Amino acid sequence: MKPIFVRGVSNQFRLTLAILLSVALLVANDRLDPIRQSLSSVLSPLQYLANVPGVILDWSAEAFATRNMLEVQNKELLRQQLVMSERLQRFEHVRQENERLRALLGSPVHMDSRKVVAEVMEVASDPFRQFVVLNHGSQTGVYVGQPVVDAQGVVGQVIEVSEFTSRVLMVSDSTHGIPVRVTRNDVRAIANGTGDIDQIELRHVAKSTDIIAGDLLVTSGLGNRFPEGYPVARVISVSRDDGQSYAVINAQPLAALDRIRYVLLIWPDETKPFTLPADLVGVPAETSGNTTPATTGADNPTTQNVNQAVTPPATQSNSNEVSQ
Repeated sequence: MKPIFVRGVSNQFRLTLAILLSVALLVANDRLDPIRQSLSSVLSPLQYLANVPGVILDWSAEAFATRNMLEVQNKELLRQQLVMSERLQRFEHVRQENERLRALLGSPVHMDSRKVVAEVMEVASDPFRQFVVLNHGSQTGVYVGQPVVDAQGVVGQVIEVSEFTSRVLMVSDSTHGIPVRVTRNDVRAIANGTGDIDQIELRHVAKSTDIIAGDLLVTSGLGNRFPEGYPVARVISVSRDDGQSYAVINAQPLAALDRIRYVLLIWPDETKPFTLPADLVGVPAETSGNTTPATTGADNPTTQNVNQAVTPPATQSNSNEVSQ
């Protein structure tokens, strides 16, 4: 006759098995990355499915919006349009002046890089890691290390890419660092995340460094990861204690990291194709019977200056691409 209470596996055996499995996973951690990426690609449809309720809720809110709300939003948008139009007029003047100065200096014109709008699908639930998941992956051309910005400033960089999604580590994460410079005096430093979504810090900065509260920090372009000139944060406090070797400098990220919905993926090294117009060169593009060879920009300095002063036209259209 079988006993009623059967003795199960001992606790010591369970503990030993758990330790062995933990050690095996630690050793094989690097080799499991392809498996993780494959699982992420397989689970991407589930992420899209989990995002459906939010899309339906947003659609319902827009569908049942009251007339008063729409009127208020329309007035606010008109006000913002007037403000942006005024700024655009001033920026157009600055752009034209910049082009004239570049032409005098003979410096090259920065090409427009490719940009794609992405939507945040998931926010990290881990309190020790701060990242978001976007609805674009390797099919769109997203790559590890790609810079990500929003309407206010730098959000972070891509750290993991699957077929249809990508994971972005935000600048406030404790493991993230970004080279920055102060716009007031071009002082360079490294901005590190603190784990607090509203705060980053500048580490190992000498107490004599000229940094004050209110200074704007932008990307310095060092490291060839983030393009130069994108806003990162604004200094909120500077402490210079005699008992410490370095100054304690805290800054607040300009990007709305706690409520981002749409971000911008940037390809800094991917410029738009450029074709020099024939009328600027002085030789018709489709003239037949002309035996005089065309002079290249490398052989003719005048033509080279023209090449540098012309803004390249976009020859490929993308529904998600944003013109700079």
